[in-house]
Amino acid sequence: MDLILSELSNLFLQHLDEGWVQAVYSSEFLDFGELPPEYEITLDNNSLSVILTNIMKSCDAWLNLEFLSHEEKSWAALSHQVPYKKLLALIGYYIDLGIKNVANKEKRNNALMASLLYYKLLSIPGYKAYHIYHSQIFVLSLACLGFPKAMCDNEYNFLNAKELTREVNSVIDGLKQFVMVLKIVIEQLQLNPSDMNFEDILSNMIDIIGCAIVNKLNVDKIELGKVSSVIYEMIDILLCDVNREPNPAAIRLLFKCLLPKFISASTDYRSVNNIVRASYVTYSGLLLSKYGKAALPGYSVLLQHLCYTLEGLERAEVRNSRVSLIVGLMSLLPKKSHRKTVKWVLKLSTTSKVAHRQIAMEILSNLLSSDLEESKLENEDSPKNNQPNGQGNENAHDNIENVADNDENQVIHENGARPEDTVTTEDESSQDTFVEIPDQEVIEEDMAGLLRQRSHTVRHSELLRAIYERLNDVSSTLRARAFSIITECVTHERQHVRDAVKEVQGARGVACRLVAAAARGVCDERAAVRRAALSLLQRVLAAHHTAPVDADLALLVGLCRDASIIVRSAAIAALGEMVTQIPTEAVFDAFLAGPMHQLSDPENKVQEQVVTQIQQLLTDRVDTFVSNQFSPVPWMFLDGITRHNMRRHLQKACTLLSKTSNCINHRLVDVVSTHLGAADDRRDLQCLVLLTGVARLVDYSDIGFVLDYYYKLADDTEERDVRLMPLTVELLSVWSRFASNEQRHALREHLVRRLATSEDETSRIPIATLAAQLDPENLQWATEMMQLSEQRAASGADVREWLRAADLALVSPAPPAPSLMQLFLDALANPPPEWDGAEMGACVAGAGRLCVRARGAACRAAPRFAALLRDCAAPTAARLNALLVLTDICTRYTSIVEPLLECVCGCLSRESPPELRRAAARALTRLLLAGFLRLRTPLYYKYCALLADEDNDVREPAEYYMTCCLTTETIFHHFVDCVLYYNNETEKMSFDARQLIYDVMLQRMSLVQRLNAQCRLAREVLQHAADLTDEGAGELPPALHAALLDTITVLCGPRMKLPRKPMANGEPADIDDLQERVTTNIVSHLTENEKKMKRTVAEVVVPAVLRLYSRLQLRGGQLAAYLVKLATDLLNDYRHEIEELIENDEELVERINQFQETIGIESSFGNTRNLVTTSAPPDPETPRAPRRKAPRQYKGPPKKRALKI
Repeated sequence: MDLILSELSNLFLQHLDEGWVQAVYSSEFLDFGELPPEYEITLDNNSLSVILTNIMKSCDAWLNLEFLSHEEKSWAALSHQVPYKKLLALIGYYIDLGIKNVANKEKRNNALMASLLYYKLLSIPGYKAYHIYHSQIFVLSLACLGFPKAMCDNEYNFLNAKELTREVNSVIDGLKQFVMVLKIVIEQLQLNPSDMNFEDILSNMIDIIGCAIVNKLNVDKIELGKVSSVIYEMIDILLCDVNREPNPAAIRLLFKCLLPKFISASTDYRSVNNIVRASYVTYSGLLLSKYGKAALPGYSVLLQHLCYTLEGLERAEVRNSRVSLIVGLMSLLPKKSHRKTVKWVLKLSTTSKVAHRQIAMEILSNLLSSDLEESKLENEDSPKNNQPNGQGNENAHDNIENVADNDENQVIHENGARPEDTVTTEDESSQDTFVEIPDQEVIEEDMAGLLRQRSHTVRHSELLRAIYERLNDVSSTLRARAFSIITECVTHERQHVRDAVKEVQGARGVACRLVAAAARGVCDERAAVRRAALSLLQRVLAAHHTAPVDADLALLVGLCRDASIIVRSAAIAALGEMVTQIPTEAVFDAFLAGPMHQLSDPENKVQEQVVTQIQQLLTDRVDTFVSNQFSPVPWMFLDGITRHNMRRHLQKACTLLSKTSNCINHRLVDVVSTHLGAADDRRDLQCLVLLTGVARLVDYSDIGFVLDYYYKLADDTEERDVRLMPLTVELLSVWSRFASNEQRHALREHLVRRLATSEDETSRIPIATLAAQLDPENLQWATEMMQLSEQRAASGADVREWLRAADLALVSPAPPAPSLMQLFLDALANPPPEWDGAEMGACVAGAGRLCVRARGAACRAAPRFAALLRDCAAPTAARLNALLVLTDICTRYTSIVEPLLECVCGCLSRESPPELRRAAARALTRLLLAGFLRLRTPLYYKYCALLADEDNDVREPAEYYMTCCLTTETIFHHFVDCVLYYNNETEKMSFDARQLIYDVMLQRMSLVQRLNAQCRLAREVLQHAADLTDEGAGELPPALHAALLDTITVLCGPRMKLPRKPMANGEPADIDDLQERVTTNIVSHLTENEKKMKRTVAEVVVPAVLRLYSRLQLRGGQLAAYLVKLATDLLNDYRHEIEELIENDEELVERINQFQETIGIESSFGNTRNLVTTSAPPDPETPRAPRRKAPRQYKGPPKKRALKI
């Protein structure tokens, strides 16, 4: 003992301040502070590590003295002479100092030596009676096990990797003796879960087993393995009681300590942590395999907490890492426990928060890829018979105890307390309660084969049904993910997954229910959901390899015009794949009605996508003509082009292809030329359509095949398609410059003879134009033919001769006779009774030819054409030609047509024939695009009404112009006027049609423009209606009533709604909702100007709505219900602005409170003490200090002091 006292004297404990020691004890060794300066100076010139080593050696020598009794070698004899409290405080200080300064080698070694000294003091008998053992000091000493990991985490404190590796290896070498001594101490302490800081002790021990430093550095893996093996043995000692039986409470606490390690390893999803997660999973499996039923409840609780912990789950990488971790841990469960855990996950997917439902659905998705259980699942609940020894290892997981004590049936929480029975509901208020898994006990000898992959224990149909139910989830993220998972299952490579899809559908078949779900999904308000539903629809339709229904194709076609770019791109891609997989006429029609029209899409990426698909369908597949040995896809595509008269679309596609690729070249013309004249008129028409589309883009000099086909077509006596000759002549007119002089002369002579003898009216103008183009110096033939036709017309010939003279007047150098124009005008004023619609249309067309030739003729004939457009009894052909003639006149003499625009707009009315409406829509759009017309009212109202037209050919031109060409300032300027105009009694338009028009307009507006639109709607509609009700006008006028409903619907709609704020219970806003609304709707990060606009909305909209509701609440009806919804949304979205607004407006405070009381909401505005912050506590009543006098205000600046030198 004298030796011990002598060595302890080197620590100068008598100079250590008693107050400092008492402060350390009072803080329970949690706060040490700084050493007293006097004592620190005393120890400055001494080596602490040597002193601590000598003290430990003296203790060993004292304990090994044989002549001393056990009582003399205990703390009973030592405590009277050793100031152990000061010694323990000093030991704790140096351990804590080393933990906080791991990079400092001296302090780190001092901490290790202080810990070893503490363990030596614990080896002296009587340590408990004299309180030598303190749980907090013991926990601090165990933190030394984490030195290698802490050094690797702070590698920037070292010069290079070599130095760090050397230091880590030295620490590992020092830990070998450390853990051996620690193991002896732990065996002596006999700790149990009820001891203080038992959980922290376990947590510090498992820090080193994660192997985080193995991959990062070239450390000594053998020595590290030896240290880890001793730590594993110590953990096993702590997990067992005195009788070496497993302690379930201790094992649960160990799993609780593993939980943050799992969370941390999955949150940091870098590849370096893969080995960390694997080591923890392996260790957890070893615990489950070794301790059996004692470890199973804690293991189940660990799985629950991994599912419930929300840390980092907003990132997809973290979710994927967490899901793979959970599924890996679930695979270690025995069969029955695995089945019950999966059922718990099924329940979790319906009764928890959004993040919980999301991770549950990802787990189910991961489980769907598991192999199907070969044994019959319907008998899995029946008791299993004992297997022979040869099969025991294979079926060990099937032997599950069916009877257990009630105490073990409860899942025990981390603190050892058993939870009360809880009932989970669909309501979010129950989301903090755990859904308990029933008891999952197994016989210990049946846990031998736990580490192998478990077979699937729940039917795939149950998993898929749970995912199917998430298609209607309130979160758009979950809806989109559910669609994506089911889409993958429809064409999954494994048959059992496809069988599960069929089983979920029931007797109605796979396509029926999935298509119905996809049809609902494509109407979702979120673009991500619409895209996912679209993928499902396309996958289902393609999986059955049968002709899809027209209604299903119509859904895909409609999505090609979706407001979201990602949805449009997905729909175009889906139809492009279907055209190649199911090449039917209906699918090609859908492609032409959808993606083909997106060649005019405002986004260049969408245009490039469509052009690429056309290249794959047309130019990449067309081959040289060989009888019945060519791909039918390009010719089916061209057949659809001819059926729907979409030559302009094809020409635009060829133009874009020539800019982006080299597929429009001579080779394409060579290949197509082999098909021309080789099959039938249908194939010839398709070839000519394609050749005329590429003719202006390819300089093709060998035009002999076109000339041969023309002469063959002209000399053919059989009836041919009337469209072949105009297309052939058009093709020749483009490539005629490459013809030789002999070819040009022969072709011109043939064309002139054909003009003189042929009665074909459809190709007369193209033929005459080509003949004039071949020899522009010699046009005498045109003048002679025109004058001959004029003479015949004057002598009483029919209208066909009039039309011939007008056609030739377009190329004749001499002007036509004035009598010819008078002849047309007289016939338009008083048409002969024997004329039918065709002859009347020919008369209008002939007059139009002359109007193009001379302005005077246009001035005389334009009023007659306008009158013909107004005449509903006139033949459709005549009205259609009159519209086209007015369009041609407008391109030359706009001032003549502008006064007659009302007649042109009348053609857009729903009472007009469909052909006339389509032609009017196309004509107006062309004039607007070319700049010949300006979109002013009332033309603006008529034109915008086309956005809601049911006819696609009428709606498409207006959609293109509104979305691509019209400025947002124009749309904003006329928005409120449109709301009032479309609700006028004279305009018959449905509510849905009006809302569709408003939605297209709001889509184009910017953020500030939408806010301005809110203010204008409030001032011009809401305030006006409120003023009328204040004046006692009684019932609102029908037009104002309808406009008021439209206004409230727009203000409540998604285009003007703020992003959802976090819920009061901590539920975060849906990630996809926030992202989409941040990009498309009103966001919370507003500039100063936008904040000012929001305040203006609160100042104008809120009072007007409350005034209206106070007047109309007694009448009830739809308007009052709309007002309640609008007011509720305003009070939620603009609460901050309203609170600032009502600070000095007592009348508005009272009105808001009355509104809240009326609809059954507790009053939350107008705190009497603090109107801005409603939750502020009242000010304490304390005496106030006298106010300071205001500083004196100087009228001018003080006088400058002169600088004295």
